[in-house]
Parts: sequence; C-alpha cells; structure tokens
Amino acid sequence: MTRKVKTEMLLAVFNVLNTAKYGKLDDQDKIKVWKIARMMKPIATKFEEETKDAAEKMKPGEEFDEQLQKAQQYEVEIRKPDCDAEKLPMGAAEYQAFITEFKKYQKLVNDAVKEFADKEVEIDFEPVSEDVFGKLMASNDWTVDQATTLGDFICQ
Repeated sequence: MTRKVKTEMLLAVFNVLNTAKYGKLDDQDKIKVWKIARMMKPIATKFEEETKDAAEKMKPGEEFDEQLQKAQQYEVEIRKPDCDAEKLPMGAAEYQAFITEFKKYQKLVNDAVKEFADKEVEIDFEPVSEDVFGKLMASNDWTVDQATTLGDFICQ
C-alpha cells in the first residue's frame, strides 16, 4: 500500500510506533510492524536533524542555554514551599522576560521547520489487519489518540 501523508502526520505515527512493544504479536507480524517503522525512520530522523539545526542556529544569543537552565531551575525552586526568593537563580521580572523571548524563539523555530512538516511524503508499506492491530494495542498502554492515530495509518 502506498500512502501520501504530511510529514507531521508521519512523525506522529512514527513516534507511537517507535516506542511500541510487540510482545503479543506473532513473529511474522512483528516483522511487518517493524518494517513499517523502518520505512518511516529516515524521514523522522531528517526532520529531527532539521529541527535541531534550526533550533541551534536561531538561538537569540550566546547566553541562551545558560538563561534556559536558570529559568528551568527557577520554575523548580519557586514551587517549593520553603522557597527563598534570595536564592533563586533569577528574579521574577528576568524570568518573565526570558519566557517572552523563549516563546518568540520557539515560534521562529516552528516557522522554520513548518514547510518540512507540511510537505507530503510517500510511503509504501504492507498494512496490518485489525486483528494484528488489536494484538499490538494489547501489547501497549496507549491513549485513545495514540491508538487512533496509529490505527488509521497502518490498518487495512
């Protein structure tokens, strides 16, 4: 079966399938499901590389990673009941300014990779039966959304 699908949909399916357990499947069906994941992997890997590259190149400054660490530590510390404001890695105003900058940065990175995410790709694979998919579901603890996303894609 050949399917055309947007890269972002393929990534959603791959992310579910890539962490799947195959315990209740017959050996032949394990191979079939593994082949589906294998067909998707190069596209998922390329998207991940492109996203990392965009994220690295679009950082707003050299201190960004250090500021991110401080903001993450601030979030942890501020939630503690015995939080001492004097010992926080940054002040509330500095934290809010960083969060505003971080949201702009995230949008910039998302916009940079959006064209790739929206690109249609063609993938050729042998779909699985509903019985096989049922066994795959029984082997995993998926949400309804994950099961629906995967089932709609890999089932006949």
